[in-house]
Amino acid sequence: MGTDAVKRFLGFVFRVTVLHTVTYWLFGLVFGVFLFNYHYWYSVPPLSLYMKPTTSIWVFAGPLFQLIRGPIMALVLYPFRNVFLNRKYGWMYLWGLFFGLAILNAPGPAPGSIEGMVFTVIPLWLQIAFLPETALQTLALSFLIYLWQNRPDDKKLLILFLILFIVILAFSALGVLFGEGTT
Repeated sequence: MGTDAVKRFLGFVFRVTVLHTVTYWLFGLVFGVFLFNYHYWYSVPPLSLYMKPTTSIWVFAGPLFQLIRGPIMALVLYPFRNVFLNRKYGWMYLWGLFFGLAILNAPGPAPGSIEGMVFTVIPLWLQIAFLPETALQTLALSFLIYLWQNRPDDKKLLILFLILFIVILAFSALGVLFGEGTT
């Protein structure tokens, strides 16, 4: 791999990681705090048997774990980037991939997946109610990857997303260090 190829690869990994972390946090905040009140839903059965409470130190640390998930996602997507980056509306191909493989057809019983609907005790109506968060987060992520990857030298995008990324990681680190969460 030549220097330019390495630079393009690392740029892709950086952009996917930043955008995944930002959209993960923003959609988690909007849906979890403002629309769905995860604090309540995660404190009563059946979700309390499946999810950690929102006061858990692990929930505070959640954005920090995206530093692992983002690069994994980028590594998986990189060989297929030309399928969704080099065509008009390519972001829709990427979103279809996320929605089909990672949400509906997740290999484990994730809520909202076919496996989750069949093998968990979470009511179907509740699983469907929570689907918009993951569907919209992956839609936004797909569009933003497409946008930024096709404009890799756009300083406005870099500054905007880098500031959000740093603030999110700082809040998460502060929550872990100084939060009074449970384990």
